[in-house]
Amino acid sequence: MSLGVSLVEHGQISPWHMSLASLNLFLDTACDPALPWHWRNLCLDHAWRPLHVLQQLVSDRMQQRTLDTVRNRLATLRLQPSLSPRN
Repeated sequence: MSLGVSLVEHGQISPWHMSLASLNLFLDTACDPALPWHWRNLCLDHAWRPLHVLQQLVSDRMQQRTLDTVRNRLATLRLQPSLSPRN
């Protein structure tokens, strides 16, 4: 996440796009059944940060629709059990 902050500080990406990419990465990672369950839960635990930033940055209807879409995705996220390692 610090790399993203650095990109925003140097004007390489907007705070909106960085926060949206971070949130989507957390949600995509949380849905990956190849990862251990505790990592996936940590991703969901940390998803609030970029979501909070997005809520503060909404400035037009398109961004509001995007925010509504990611909120809905988070609210309806269905996680499959993690894959069991073969012994």
